[in-house]
Amino acid sequence: MENNTFAEIWDKLKRCKRVAMTLHYGPDGDSLGSCTAMKYVLERDLGCKITLVSHDNLSENMNNLSYSKEVIFGKDISEIDYKDFDAILFIDCSSDKMISGKLKDNFSIPKDAFIVNIDHHETNTYYGNLNYVDSKMPSACSLLIEFIKNINVNFDKELCDRLLIGVCTDSGFFTYDNATRSLVDAAFLIKNGADYDNILKSVLYNQPLRLKKYYTLLFNNLKINNEKKFGYSVISYNDVQSLGINKAEVRLGINELQFIEEFDFVFNLVEMEDHIKGSFRSKKGVDVSLFAKELGGGGH
Repeated sequence: MENNTFAEIWDKLKRCKRVAMTLHYGPDGDSLGSCTAMKYVLERDLGCKITLVSHDNLSENMNNLSYSKEVIFGKDISEIDYKDFDAILFIDCSSDKMISGKLKDNFSIPKDAFIVNIDHHETNTYYGNLNYVDSKMPSACSLLIEFIKNINVNFDKELCDRLLIGVCTDSGFFTYDNATRSLVDAAFLIKNGADYDNILKSVLYNQPLRLKKYYTLLFNNLKINNEKKFGYSVISYNDVQSLGINKAEVRLGINELQFIEEFDFVFNLVEMEDHIKGSFRSKKGVDVSLFAKELGGGGH
């Protein structure tokens, strides 16, 4: 499948007066950063009116970031009237499974709306009328840096702050395989005014105790297959409820398991109210996206 050009996407957006956007299922820092960064650019440079929704809440520490207040939480993208918008812009969403938080309703991408799809997941299905997907990019925010440079838009402090949160969190604060590119992008954003110390204090150094208890439970429940060199952990819905963790926080757990020396890959299964949330991580060349796709999901 072929990408459209940055120019084609920007030309379309320049003709839009109203655009709808959504954070993805169980939103993380990259979803928040990329969506609010693009919202900021479209409002600042084009005077476009943006409606940004999210069915699911952020993790508690992400709520400390000022731009999180720009998201309408508790409203799903499936609940909007698409006829009210010139385009629906999906960023960091590989498929309809990531777009809507209402999984039990079997959401499908609307056929009667103009869809712009910008993403960095290898499993993206190119579902848009206009698409730009680059799986070599470590984050959607890194991809947007290239997009914004290409269209000659100004990088001010506010824009750089929003982009930096995705660059930091989708690289595990520069601990994943994509760290080199992420460090280059972070240096560019910091040079243009982004406040890295604020992200450290707000996100990395401000995690609630109940989240650490969730990570501890993952390790306590860890099972090891020495022959195949993988590990896995299972969490019940009762545990999710007793700890008070939301979907966004559930998704963070797998990141804590991936650095164990004995594993080539690791996964966890977390029982939610109406589905099982599975997450995979690999650090030794195992393409875990194949497992995810087989189970109806996707990713890197």
